[in-house]
Amino acid sequence: MNKRARYQHTVLFFAALITLAACQKEVLPTAELPPISFNQKIMPIIAANCTAAGCHGQERPEEFSLLSYESVMEHGDVVAQSPASSSLYRIIKTPGWEVMPPDPNPPLSDQQIALVYLWILQGAKNN
Repeated sequence: MNKRARYQHTVLFFAALITLAACQKEVLPTAELPPISFNQKIMPIIAANCTAAGCHGQERPEEFSLLSYESVMEHGDVVAQSPASSSLYRIIKTPGWEVMPPDPNPPLSDQQIALVYLWILQGAKNN
């Protein structure tokens, strides 16, 4: 499969996952996907949207921190292989009063949400 076809396949796969996730059903990936790396993919999303905004970083010690894998797992109430049971996933995906990041920050993109979903589904590993 050439690079363009692989990219299109991945985009369609993510779109299908997002659609199914919106229905609150957990979906097992049917295509072979590489593991989602916490350090390379998930932590940058959290750093840019959760800690850099001043909410869960070093600036506000009264709030919990999301500066490490351990703190993300604990305070994000991440349940490996179950995005729907994980507070981290529900709070970035579900609109409402608790949606994160809060206004005036923009919400996470569909691709970012899909990456968090897949990382949790793959076991929420510290990789």
